[in-house]
Parts: sequence; C-alpha cells; structure tokens
Amino acid sequence: MNQDDEDLFLMQQLAPGNIVGVHNYCDGWCDRCGFANRCVVNMSQPLESKEAVEDSLVDHLKDRFDQVRTIVARRSTFSAEELLNDLGEADPEVEAECRKQEARREHRRTHDPILREAQAYFELARAWFDVETGGMRAHADALARRAEVEDVEEISLSELARILDAVEIVRHDSFLIYVKLGRAIDGFEEERGARWSDPIQNDYNGSAKLALTCIDRSEGAWRAIDQWYPSCGGARALADQLAALRAAVERRLPRARAFLRPGFDALVTPD
Repeated sequence: MNQDDEDLFLMQQLAPGNIVGVHNYCDGWCDRCGFANRCVVNMSQPLESKEAVEDSLVDHLKDRFDQVRTIVARRSTFSAEELLNDLGEADPEVEAECRKQEARREHRRTHDPILREAQAYFELARAWFDVETGGMRAHADALARRAEVEDVEEISLSELARILDAVEIVRHDSFLIYVKLGRAIDGFEEERGARWSDPIQNDYNGSAKLALTCIDRSEGAWRAIDQWYPSCGGARALADQLAALRAAVERRLPRARAFLRPGFDALVTPD
C-alpha cells in the first residue's frame, strides 16, 4: 500500500457516515448490502476486485427466466423488473503459541460435531449442484418452451425471481456457514471462562449470529428450490439438515441471537 492508498484508507475510516465494525459480521455479499457505501472495507477495495463471479447455472436460469418474463409481458401489462489485517511480526514465543492454537483448532474442525456437520452440509450442497445442475437447466428450458406455446398465467414472475435468488443464496452461504461456525466455536472454546469477555457482545456470538442468519435464509431457499424443482427430496433433505444444524448451534451458543451486529441489528445514524 503506497502513501496515496494509506491516505485514502485513513480518510475512509474517518468518514462520518461509516458504521464502525459493520464488516466484522457481514456475509461478504457487498452488492446486496445496504451498508456497502458505509463500510470501510468495501469502499477501500479496488473496483476491479468487485466484478461479479461468473456462475453458469445462475446465468442460464437468468436467461430462461428473462425469456419467460418477456413472453408473459407481451400478453400482460404486468412488469417485473474482514477489515484488512495488519499482521505484525511475531516473536518466537508468540509464533509457538499460534502454532499450538492452530493445532487445537485443526483438531476441533475434525472432531467437533457442529463443525463436522457444517462441513458435511457444504460438501453435500456442492454435490447436489453437481448432480442436479443439468436437470435444473432442462427444467428452466422446458418452462421457457411452454411459455412460448401456451398461456402461463399461473406462473408467478415473482416466484421465478425467488427461485433465482434461492439458488444464489445457497451457493453463496454453504461454505460461509462452515467458516463462521469455525470461528464461533474456536472463539467460544478459547474464551471459555474469560471474565473480561462480554457474555453477549463478543466475537464468537457475532460469528455465530451471522452463521445462524445464513442458515435461516439457506433453509428457506432450499425449500423454495424443492417446490420449484423436486429432486427426489434432495433439496428438502438439505433444508432439514440445516434445521438440525441450527438447533445444535443454538444449544451450544444460546446467546448468539442476542448479539447486535453493527449496522444490521443496531440503530445507526442516517447518511
């Protein structure tokens, strides 16, 4: 980071409209966030790093759903339109302690039942798309062909948008859930008994709160996908798996839901 970049970064941090810490417990989905222009991390990213990642399935569904919207519109008046870490040099004792902590975390990731379940969910979600992407493409193709030859008034255009949103949600959240639960469980186990830690407003509860938020919306997204594209109950089973994972997280970290994420859950001043 050169001097100009450092000056810009400092100015962004001091900007009166910024929400301090809003980036710490967000889902990283900047283009959907209403606080993106008040987040120092997002505003300090170069423009080229914000380009959308290509997703062939989402692009295909968008194309077919847009085709359906166009066909329906011709018959109707209806229209549907973590802050950069400054890593200092650690002395040998600090490095040795870090290695010990990382070894404990690695053991936890392998044996903790919540983290094992979260990793299993991530792998199963990815495998589901590997198996079902072709079928979903064909399902969308058939819907577009049907719309060309017959009246499809029963097709809700808002429902098409909901399915597209559901696909993007589960693909975005699947690994994030595992990562944030890993941080939450690590923090909870390592800070257990620390009297200085706030019982609610602490990092492990914040990470768990974000993970629970993603679990909630991903469960709903899977159920929406299952209604639109029944796949022998596969999507429904993934939704049920998330429901069980949520219950386990809430048992382990019962105060997580009470955590107030800066910006998202707490009152903020207007721009």
